[in-house]
Amino acid sequence: MKTLSVASMRELDARTIAAGTPGLTLMERAGQGAFEEVLDLLAGRWAWLHRPAFTVLAGAGNNGGDAYVVARCLAEAGFPVEVFALVPPSALRGDALAASRRLPAAVPVQTVAELPAASLTPRHVVIDGLLGTGFSGALRAPCATWIRQVNAAGCLAVALDLPSGLDGDGGVVAEVAIEADVTLTIGLPKAGLLTAAGLRHCGSLRCIDIGFPAALVEALPGSGPDAFTLADARALAQRRPRDAHKGTFGHLLVVGGSGWYAGAPFLAGQGALRSGAGLVTVAVPRGCEPLCRVPAALIVRRLPDDGGGFLGRASSAALRGLVAGRQALVFGPGLGPAPEALECLGDSLDGAVPAVIDADALRLLAACPSLTARARAAMVLTPHPGEMAALLQGFGCRLAASASRAEQARALVQASGAVVVLKGMGTVVASPDGAVTVNTSGTPALATAGTGDVLAGMIGALLAQGYGAAAAARLGAFVHGRAAESHAGAEGALVADDLIELLPSAWCEISPRA
Repeated sequence: MKTLSVASMRELDARTIAAGTPGLTLMERAGQGAFEEVLDLLAGRWAWLHRPAFTVLAGAGNNGGDAYVVARCLAEAGFPVEVFALVPPSALRGDALAASRRLPAAVPVQTVAELPAASLTPRHVVIDGLLGTGFSGALRAPCATWIRQVNAAGCLAVALDLPSGLDGDGGVVAEVAIEADVTLTIGLPKAGLLTAAGLRHCGSLRCIDIGFPAALVEALPGSGPDAFTLADARALAQRRPRDAHKGTFGHLLVVGGSGWYAGAPFLAGQGALRSGAGLVTVAVPRGCEPLCRVPAALIVRRLPDDGGGFLGRASSAALRGLVAGRQALVFGPGLGPAPEALECLGDSLDGAVPAVIDADALRLLAACPSLTARARAAMVLTPHPGEMAALLQGFGCRLAASASRAEQARALVQASGAVVVLKGMGTVVASPDGAVTVNTSGTPALATAGTGDVLAGMIGALLAQGYGAAAAARLGAFVHGRAAESHAGAEGALVADDLIELLPSAWCEISPRA
C-alpha cells in the first residue's frame, strides 16, 4: 500500500471532497472504522481486559473530530466513555464541530490542565485523537503533559491516524509522543509512521479504509517504501483449488539442525505445515537428536554427519538426493557453527529449487558470497540485523552509517540478486524488481528464540505452493506478525511453539480458503 506525505494526504482529502464525498462522511467512516477495530481488539488480543472504560483525547482539528465519532460509537455500544478536549466543543469548526454535536449528552467533555488519575487506570483504554497530520514543531500545553501522563500510566493506547507528538513526514518526535499499542491510520499510511521513531511509537499498525477513490490515490506520488497491510495480504493470498491433493501444494525440504540447536528445523517444518505446504521433509544430521516431540505429519530424514552432530562434507551426497524433486528448500535453521556445511549449501543451490537461506547459513553465505552464482532458482535471504551486518560486509556493500533499513535491504538485493527479508521492527522486504515494503504487523512478542525459524518455514511453504519469491516473503512476514498480534497473553510469555498454534487463525483472517 502506498505511503503518502502529509501534503499529499491533504490533497487526497480535498480531491475526494471535491469529487462529491462530504468531509463529514469521511470523518464518520474514519471513526466508525476505528471503533470496529477497537471491538476486534477487545474480542481477541485484548480479551483479558474486563469491563473496559475509555478515555478519549480530542484535539482541536479533524483528528479531534474523528475522536468524537469514536467516543459516540463507544457510548452507543454501552461502554463507559469520557472525553478530554483541548478546546471546548463550541470552539471547534466545520466537520469536527458537527461530529462533536452528535456526541450523546451523557458523555462528559472536560478541558483540564492534567488528566485525572482515575481516568488512566489499568481498565482504561486511551483513544488518542489529539494531534493529526497537521502537527509539527513544539507541543502546546497541555498536550505534552497529557502525553506524558498516558505513557506513564501504562494503560492501553490506540492512536488515531498518528501517535500524537509524531511528525507525519519525517517521524520526528519534538519532545514526547504517545507510545501507542495500536495505531489506526486513516486512509493510507503516512511516511513518518514507517521511520524508526514512527515504528517505535505506533505499535501495531492498521489501516482504516474510508473510501478514497483508487484513481485519486494512484495519481499521487508515494513517499518512501510502501507499507504492507492486511489489504495487501488479502490481495496476494491464493485460493486452494477444490480438487487439490497434497502434491498440489508442493514438497518442502527443510535442512538444518545440529547438536547445538536440535529443535529449530522442526519449528520451521511446523510453520510450513501450518502455512499450507503439502509435504514437509526435515533433514538433520544423524547425530542431532531433537529434544522436542516431532509432529507425526513431518517426514524426518537423518543425514550422515561428521560424528559431532553437524552437517558437513559427509552429508552432501545424501542431501543432493533429497533436494531433487522438491518444490522448495529452507536451509539453515539450527545449523550452528558448521563451516563444512558450506559444501552442502552450494550443492543445495545447484538443485534448481527456490530456496530460503536462514540463520547460520546466512553467515556461510557472507563468508562465501560467490555461492549466489550457483543458484539456479530464486533465493530469499532472511537476516536479523546482526546477520545483515555480516552479509553487507561479505558482499562488499558500502553504506553510510546512517543508511536506513530499507537502504540496507536494497543494497543487499543489488549485490546478491535475492529477495531480502530484513527482520525486526517493521520487517523490510526488498526484491530485485526494485520494490521495497515495510511490514505493518507484529509485536515485541516475536522477540524470542525460534520465531525466525517459524517464519523461514512459512516462506518456504509458500514457495513450495508456487508463490513468487517476493510475494512469499511479504505474505509470510505479514501472517507471521498477525499471528503474534492475536496472542492474548503477555507479550513476554509467547514462545515459538505458541506462534505455530496461532497460525491457523491468522491465515483464516487473510482468507479462509488460502
